[in-house]
Amino acid sequence: MDRLAMLFNNIFSKMHFALILSVLIIMSCEEQVDDLWDTDDGTDQISPLVGDWYADSMSAYDSYYYEEWYDLMLDKNLEEYNLWLLSDGSFQMILNQNIVLQDECEAFDGTWDNSSGCSGTDDYVDYAPLTYCNYWHEYNQYDIETTECSQDVSIEGTWTTNEESSTLKLSMDSLCINNYSDLSYILDSESCESLSEGEGAGWQTTLAKDFTYSIDATNGSISLDGYWFGDSTMVKFYLSIQ
Repeated sequence: MDRLAMLFNNIFSKMHFALILSVLIIMSCEEQVDDLWDTDDGTDQISPLVGDWYADSMSAYDSYYYEEWYDLMLDKNLEEYNLWLLSDGSFQMILNQNIVLQDECEAFDGTWDNSSGCSGTDDYVDYAPLTYCNYWHEYNQYDIETTECSQDVSIEGTWTTNEESSTLKLSMDSLCINNYSDLSYILDSESCESLSEGEGAGWQTTLAKDFTYSIDATNGSISLDGYWFGDSTMVKFYLSIQ
């Protein structure tokens, strides 16, 4: 009788253990299935603007000099314009500008010489190569073999967005803006103020710019509408993300 009772007890214990194990496995599977269908992954808290944006093109409308939209990338010698908007609220903006001085000189009916530079352009410019590059264009890189004059400008700061009104604010750290409302490679306030001669925006310890934006639902590209560094020039930035 005792052996029979022990047998039933062992069988019941094994069945009880198997039942508990089955319940745990089912609960675990249900949790995994629920995770697959759980759409609350926190991505809705991240702005759709976060990413690495590259300029497809830019156009501008200057209320003083122009009466129609014009190609800003061509006008500013922009080879590349990148904007990194990070999820921590910081951003980095890179501008790469490049121009071949010999080509520009000859386009204005000037005469180019690798040693003396550009001359004979009806007082448009008559400068030695380095002066032509550093003073006229305010770029800090010159290639004597190709006569390419260039600069790479890096700007950092913070950004905020209001998605209900589709607006974006870029708050930039210190930078120099010249007479023509362009960014300059000059990195100190004294040299910047000397360069601008009181006509340009000069040295800015902080500078905030507001843009409205729209995102193309088909290709994901973005358009930013606002102002260039001079408040008289409206700009449209057509950007793509990669």
